[in-house]
Amino acid sequence: MKSRYSKRKRFILFFIGLILAGFGVAFSTRPGLGTSPISSLPYVTTFIIPWTLGMATVCLNILFLLMQLAILRSRFHWSRLGQLLTLFGFGFFIDLGMWISSFYIPESYLLRLVEELFGCAMLATGIAFQLLADISFMPGDGFVRTVSEEYGFPFGTTKVCFDVSIVVAAILVSLCWFQEISGIREGTLLAAVLVGFIIRMLQQPLRFVKRQLVKA
Repeated sequence: MKSRYSKRKRFILFFIGLILAGFGVAFSTRPGLGTSPISSLPYVTTFIIPWTLGMATVCLNILFLLMQLAILRSRFHWSRLGQLLTLFGFGFFIDLGMWISSFYIPESYLLRLVEELFGCAMLATGIAFQLLADISFMPGDGFVRTVSEEYGFPFGTTKVCFDVSIVVAAILVSLCWFQEISGIREGTLLAAVLVGFIIRMLQQPLRFVKRQLVKA
């Protein structure tokens, strides 16, 4: 793909995808119905530590990058550090989205659910754009790829196990700190099901976008 497609167009598409993904996490978190599985642990920590969701996301994903280094050791290619740029951009847009969405927080459960679904759709679209651009990826996804390639596990299975482990860790932290489950609700389940489904649904429509990436 990289030789046939314009690098400039790919970077633009990737940047748009990063914005949509960050805003998607924010809009799916703000209603208070839970958040996406990968954001569940950072979200729970915001109830304990006085930092933003974006900051918590950055710190957790730096740990995933270090875990890639621990697995690969001398085979760790320093180009993987490009994941940090993606991560910092993602964290920034999460916090920007949280700030924008703070101006209107619906009281009605139905409206909160609508915002949750809207956030899931934005997150899925952002991820789909990033996959299509094929520029970089988040350290969490990089860790999943590393484990999958190093130990021969199917990527899809590894990704599911990874997401489940993040949610379980979030639940354990919540139970240990609050003696109840906080930050993990029906929205977390919705995001787990819908985001992947929407990404698959977008594959056909995004063929038009892919054609626009061809070098002029």
